[in-house]
Amino acid sequence: MDSEPASSQDYQNRIELGFDQLKSKSPSILSRTLTNQTSDDVYKFMNHEKSSQETIRKLENELSVYKLAISGLEAERDRFRKLQDETVKEVTFLKDQVKGHRVVTLIDGDGSIFSSDIIAQGQHGGHLAACSLSDSITQFLSTNYGAAPYQLWVYLFYNKRGLTDTFNRVGLGSLNKAYEDFVVGFNQATERFTMVDVGSMKEAADTKLRVYLDDDIRLPQTFKIIFGGCHDNGYASSLRSQMTAGFRDKLILLKGYTQMANAIAALDLPSLEIPDLFMPHKLAAGCRWMPASNQVVTDTDPILDESSPMLLGEPDETDSTGPSYSRVLQGAAPNREKSPREQSPSTEASGEASYTGFPGTRHIIPGIRLSKHKPPPCTLFYLSNCKHGTQCKYGHDYLMSEEHFQELRDNAKLGPCPMINRDEVCTWGDACCYGHYCPHSTKCPFYKLGKCKFRGVDMHRDPA
Repeated sequence: MDSEPASSQDYQNRIELGFDQLKSKSPSILSRTLTNQTSDDVYKFMNHEKSSQETIRKLENELSVYKLAISGLEAERDRFRKLQDETVKEVTFLKDQVKGHRVVTLIDGDGSIFSSDIIAQGQHGGHLAACSLSDSITQFLSTNYGAAPYQLWVYLFYNKRGLTDTFNRVGLGSLNKAYEDFVVGFNQATERFTMVDVGSMKEAADTKLRVYLDDDIRLPQTFKIIFGGCHDNGYASSLRSQMTAGFRDKLILLKGYTQMANAIAALDLPSLEIPDLFMPHKLAAGCRWMPASNQVVTDTDPILDESSPMLLGEPDETDSTGPSYSRVLQGAAPNREKSPREQSPSTEASGEASYTGFPGTRHIIPGIRLSKHKPPPCTLFYLSNCKHGTQCKYGHDYLMSEEHFQELRDNAKLGPCPMINRDEVCTWGDACCYGHYCPHSTKCPFYKLGKCKFRGVDMHRDPA
C-alpha cells in the first residue's frame, strides 16, 4: 500500500535517525563513509528543500489572491451581462413602441375643405372632425396593416383669407365665424393635431406640405405618410420623387374631393376616403383664392382704354356709384368687411343697371370677351373685395370657370394700381389684382408720348 508523501521535516528526522544509528554502531565506519563533501551535499539538499517549500507557499498565496480577483471579475462580468441583457430588452421594447407606429397626416386645407355641416357646428364640429379623422385612419391602418398602437400626427395648412373669400363667393359666408371656432375645436381635440393659417402668400400651404413630407418620410420611426393633397397635380412631382427614393410603401393618399387630380391618381398609391368629412366637390371652379401673379405681355398685346369696364371706370376718381378703387383698397386691406354677397339680393334690372342677381346664376356667353358682356363681370368682386354692393354697375352673379378667372386676372393686370400710380405703397402688395408695372415695360410706346395710364415713377422699369 502506497504511503503518503513525506514532508521535509520527515526527511530531516529520518536523516538524523540514520546518523544516530551509524554513530552507535561504528564511529569509524561513519568517519570513513561520510566525508565532508557528503555532509555538505546533504545540508544543501535540505536547504534547497526548505527554499522550495517556501516558494510553494508564496505561490499558493499568490494563487489564492488571483483566484479571489478572478472570482470578483467573474461576478462583475455576470453583473454586466445581466445589465446588457436588460438594456437590450429595453431598447427592443422602445423600438417596438416607436418604430412602425408613427403615422403623419399632411392635409392641404385649401383643397380638402371640411363639410359645411361639420364647420357649422363650430368648436364642437372641430372635435368631431378630429375624432372622425383619427378613428378612420386608425381603422384603415388596422384593417390593412394589422393592429398596433399607432401614434397619429395631423398637420393641416390653409389660407384663411382665401377660404373666407371662397365661402363668400358661393353664398356660404355664414360659415366664416363658425370656421374660426371650428379651428379652435380641431386644435384642442388632441395635442398632435395642428391646423395652421399660413396666410395668403402664393403656394404657402404647398411649400409647407412638401417640407413636412420630405422630413417626416425619411425618419425610420415613420410608418406611413397619409397625404391629403389629391386635388392638386402640382404635388405629383414631390410624391413621385419620394417613391423613386424608395419610400413608396410609406405613402397613402387621403381623398378630399371625390375625384383626384389625374397626375395624382396615375401614381397608383393606396388611398383612404372618409365619407362626409370633406366637401366632395370644389365649391366653384376657380374660386380658390390666390394672388394674381404678374403677367408677361408682349408689345402686340392691347392696352385697355381708360373707359374700359374691366377697370371699373377711372380708378383715381370717385363716381356716383360709390368709392374709388383706391379707397376700397385702403379700407379693405387691414380689415376685410362683410361681403355684399351675404346681403339679400333683389330683382335684377335690365341692361347695365346695378347688380341685383344671385351669385353664380348668370352664364358666360361663349366666344365673347368678358369685357363685352352686359354688364361685364366685376373685377373687384371676383379677384378682391368689391364694396359697392348692390349698387355696383358690374356683374357679381356670373358662373365663372378657371379660364374666365384667368382672363379676368390678365385683363386686370393691364390696368394700373391707383396707389402705385400715385407713387404710394400698395397695401395689397403682391396680392393686388391690378398692375404694378406697365405690361410693355421699357418699350411702352404710349409712355414716350406721355399718354400711358401707368404713371408711377417705377412702373415702366423691367420688373425682373
